[in-house]
Amino acid sequence: MRMKKPLSNIRIVAVCLLAVIVAFLPACAVHQPRESVTPPVKLPESFSRATASSDLVDRWWESFEQPALTGLIQNTLSDNLDLRAAWRRLDQFSALAVQAGARRYPELSGEASTSRTRSSFYAGEELGERSFATNQFPLNLSASYEVDLWGRVASLEEAAGFDLLVSRQDLEAMAISMAAQVAETWFSAVEQETQLKLVADQLAVGQTYLELVELRFGQGLASAVDVYQQRLQVASTRAQIAPTRSQRQVLENQLAVLQGKMPGTAWLDIPAVLPELPELPPAGMPADLLNKRPDVRAAYLRIMAADRRLGAAVADRYPALRLTARTGFQGRQVQDIFSNWIYSLAANLTAPLFDGNRRKAEVERNEARVAELINAYGSVLLQAVREVEDALTQEESQRQQLRDLGVQLELARSSLVRARARYANGLSDYLPVLTALQSQQQLERSIISARRQLISYRIQIYRALGGTWTTALQRHPVWPPDKTMELTNESHPTHP
Repeated sequence: MRMKKPLSNIRIVAVCLLAVIVAFLPACAVHQPRESVTPPVKLPESFSRATASSDLVDRWWESFEQPALTGLIQNTLSDNLDLRAAWRRLDQFSALAVQAGARRYPELSGEASTSRTRSSFYAGEELGERSFATNQFPLNLSASYEVDLWGRVASLEEAAGFDLLVSRQDLEAMAISMAAQVAETWFSAVEQETQLKLVADQLAVGQTYLELVELRFGQGLASAVDVYQQRLQVASTRAQIAPTRSQRQVLENQLAVLQGKMPGTAWLDIPAVLPELPELPPAGMPADLLNKRPDVRAAYLRIMAADRRLGAAVADRYPALRLTARTGFQGRQVQDIFSNWIYSLAANLTAPLFDGNRRKAEVERNEARVAELINAYGSVLLQAVREVEDALTQEESQRQQLRDLGVQLELARSSLVRARARYANGLSDYLPVLTALQSQQQLERSIISARRQLISYRIQIYRALGGTWTTALQRHPVWPPDKTMELTNESHPTHP
């Protein structure tokens, strides 16, 4: 009976027992990770100005009842190139999170090779120089694993997960800004269209007054100065048409770019009437901003990620245990490969003894980073509350300004009626009529701009309050699946 060759049983059992014990040893965390972060500033219980008690419309742009605006925002959220770039950044952080999580598993690798070695030696005077060749055909499988004794690997994995969440919050914050920017640009374009309609009406009124003055001049009841003054007023009104149209086109180009389109390629049917504002949304409590503002959530998550990296830096100062295993087959002939089984097991415990305080400095750097981000978190919170307070204050002030402008407009209209009557009866010259007409028309234009500014302040309120609609954002394909993009030297010439 053939006896089996001893395989150092004691050593094998010892190494395997060590591997089993360490594999099931719970991680001894040397740094207690934060479960939550208390804001470094105390939030007030309410905002300084009370708002309506109605529910906040999450997709706030729909409350304006502008279907074209809703379509523009939907197109922007799906086709804007900056948002698409943000989605790709999210992919990068997702890949980094997978890489960080991969450290918790053993790394396996296979190797197959072949070699031929020729050696020569001197065998004496009778045999002389001799040589022989040896073939080797190894087939190996190796594994390596770092035992996470102190939670370093787990901390890095959690930090990468928080980085991924931060990237998502940054994307949602960008979406909120994009929606507000589209709405601001849209209503600016509506303002310009409204101004064009108003200028056309004012030009028609000016022409009527010019015909009246010229008629009275023909009858010897008005001077040439009156005629020239009214002609100047008509020319001044007409001169506002070109810049207003130009500004409207500029705004259309901005809307096209926001949708990921080339400027000048999209024509918009812009109404010439600014909408009435819906009811003021409820501001809620300042503490609501912690959940409704993506930038606030991102600041919070950055602290959590930095705290996990601090834990990894602390764990890096402690010994590290790495296990390696290698097994395979080897033979001098291809047909003999599986007749010779080889293996090796090893455990490597490495402890830092002296590194010039490098690891200590890394821990201190991460501690300072966490403290920095906590203060930045407080700054973001203060900024968020300030934006809500500012927008509420500005809307209230703007409403008062609109009321004052309305009073002024009524007075200007009454003044024009009386000045025109006195002029028609020959009791005054034309200058009071011209002055009253110019004041009325300027006030009409100012009221349109003030109404558009009021809408802008309302949009700022919506933006400052944030919302939860961004959590439903989904990725859109970068390019239509039935099209391909080919980059050629002709389409993209090389710059000198």
